[in-house]
Amino acid sequence: MRIRFGPFTLDFERRQLTNAGEDIHLEPKAFELLSALVLERPKALSKAELQERLWPGTFVAEANLSNLVAEIRAALGDPARAPTFVRTVHGFGYAFCGDAEPVTDPGDAAPVPEPPESGDGSEARAATGSPPPPSSRLPWLVAGALAAALAATAVITLSRDRGLASAADPVQFTIAPPEHASFGGPSRGGTGTATQLAVSPDGRHIVFVAHAGTAFQIWLRPVATLDATPIPGTDGGSFPFWSPDSRAIGFFADGKLKTVQIVGGPPVVVADAPFGSGGSWSRDNVILFAPGPSQTGLLRVSSTGGSPTVATTLDRTAGEDVHRWPHFLPDGRHFFYTAVTGPCCPASTPSAIRIGSLDRPGDDVTFLQAESSMSYASGHAIFAHGESLMARPFDLETRQLHGEAFPLAARVAREPSRYVGASVSENGTLVYGQAVPDAARRLTWFDRTGRILGTLSEAAPYAGLALSPDDRRVAVTLETGSQDNVDIWLIDIARNITSRLTVDPGRDVSPVWSPDSKRIVFQSSRAQQPIAMRQTSSDGAGADELLLEGPRNFTMTPSGWSSDGQFIAYTTRGSNVWILPLLGDKKPFAFAETPFIEASAVFSPDGPWIAYTSNEGGQIDVYVQSFPGPGAKAQVSRNGGTHPVWRADGRELFYLAADGTMMAVPVGAGRSFEAGPPRALFSSNAWRLTANQVYAVTTDGQRFLVTTTPQTSSGAAPLTVVLNWTATIHK
Repeated sequence: MRIRFGPFTLDFERRQLTNAGEDIHLEPKAFELLSALVLERPKALSKAELQERLWPGTFVAEANLSNLVAEIRAALGDPARAPTFVRTVHGFGYAFCGDAEPVTDPGDAAPVPEPPESGDGSEARAATGSPPPPSSRLPWLVAGALAAALAATAVITLSRDRGLASAADPVQFTIAPPEHASFGGPSRGGTGTATQLAVSPDGRHIVFVAHAGTAFQIWLRPVATLDATPIPGTDGGSFPFWSPDSRAIGFFADGKLKTVQIVGGPPVVVADAPFGSGGSWSRDNVILFAPGPSQTGLLRVSSTGGSPTVATTLDRTAGEDVHRWPHFLPDGRHFFYTAVTGPCCPASTPSAIRIGSLDRPGDDVTFLQAESSMSYASGHAIFAHGESLMARPFDLETRQLHGEAFPLAARVAREPSRYVGASVSENGTLVYGQAVPDAARRLTWFDRTGRILGTLSEAAPYAGLALSPDDRRVAVTLETGSQDNVDIWLIDIARNITSRLTVDPGRDVSPVWSPDSKRIVFQSSRAQQPIAMRQTSSDGAGADELLLEGPRNFTMTPSGWSSDGQFIAYTTRGSNVWILPLLGDKKPFAFAETPFIEASAVFSPDGPWIAYTSNEGGQIDVYVQSFPGPGAKAQVSRNGGTHPVWRADGRELFYLAADGTMMAVPVGAGRSFEAGPPRALFSSNAWRLTANQVYAVTTDGQRFLVTTTPQTSSGAAPLTVVLNWTATIHK
């Protein structure tokens, strides 16, 4: 059965709204609501009656209904103040006010006459063959629609004594990682710890990122089955998101934004995205995405490709660093996103959740401070507070929060990049990854074969490591009492004694030693001061010295100090490599400044070369380039590489492969750079979620001090699935 009104057609068999033959996406509940109003036209239906039809036996806030009406009006282009199709009956409910007529296709069977009924005119209808009034069909159509919805929702239950749960009951179960695989995501600063996942709008499928074998892939798991399979062509993929019709996903891999159909077929490259941090796909086939890595707002592009255009612009006066994690609202024109100020991770300034508009870019509204991404479902804004997943009523018409926030789940996985490992479908399916406490890391000694020689100091959440050139002390980054107070500490290797070096109640991170082991340069973020590079004496004598500071939240992370003591290499907030001279005019200059991500620059011991990482080839690899340049450049790693470190004599260059294996590259002597093939030494189990150094090599190149992680991690924690989560409200 189909009913036409204006240019629109409701197809009840396909459960699809079309406009001049083009499908228009509606949430399942929105389709049911529009169907009820059309079939009962011109009768006004009360809010209470509609709520009971749509959510039978379940308490839901009235905002859920008004949000569905807002979605319908957006799909029909029907303004609330001058409606053509759906009008508000103030103080009562809603009614369909447009002209509508059934559509009869050639070959349709004639209507079956109804049994005669005394006194109501049914005999005349039977004689003429005319169909009954629309209202007489409504109970059957609505019942069928609700039955289909319930069948899709109440699929699985773990309760042995109750059988299949009723529609009003929430159902919860867990999903373990695939066999021989672990949840997670490709490691990079601020990401990789939380499970990256997304549930389809229709609630029938879940996609997640998992590592199996030698690569991360995106896996597909139907909610109603126990099997998950990797989606071909998604190697290295991260941060998946769904198309509105639940038939395809978008994701990031190889420095690109890509899409792929879940039924099969090759992925399609849509746009460049060097450091993709979230995407959202509207029913108008617009993809909104964060290209990264920093100094960028959101971009928009057609899902079929083309030239991206600017969707949001950074607020330079506020020192914003990047916009991430977009999420379209049901109208397909407005969206949530997270505005981040300051370096990752975490930033020194609170992040803000904003609402942007495709139609009026620049008129973005800040309405909540939260170290989180935000999504929308079933009349609520969904976000994280601490490790709790929260929901707060949100009105789509006014685009305002109202009421109080309440918890949906505890211990939800999240990352310093503000990503939250949770997703909610349009029909009430909630999926989230479980947070695992940040386990203390060990400083572990290895020889070149991977044999463990011992450990140094106590286990702690070390976030940076640097070995002094004289092999006597190790500088590490450690929290001192709170997350906002991070300092540089020194470990005396011979005596195994740890002592605090910096004492300011701010964030002092990323230590780098001077070649004579007498000084340490570090990044400093202190109250009421710009982020800066400072240096201090390694014996703790005297006050630290300011070397360089930038405007507001401009960041500079030191990574290398030249053997002659004259230059310091550092990474800027835009993820480029710059050099600070310590003599002469001391004016910084760019060494590697491209549209790509460059970081982790270290000087060769003999001076004429710098090793650094870049994703210019689509993945992060190690490169060596002449200094001061411009000059020759060579790729050193193969199939990915991070965290380069030179041997003290310059005859060997080490790095970590994509799977954490310690690699060694022989380097020839002479004025030109000549490198041999990379050779695997041992599996390091290194903690790599930072661009700072996480291992060090002794002067003779025979021992490695590595920041190692325990074997247990969030990758082993199962996903939690909650069907019909809205039934938990006020219960």
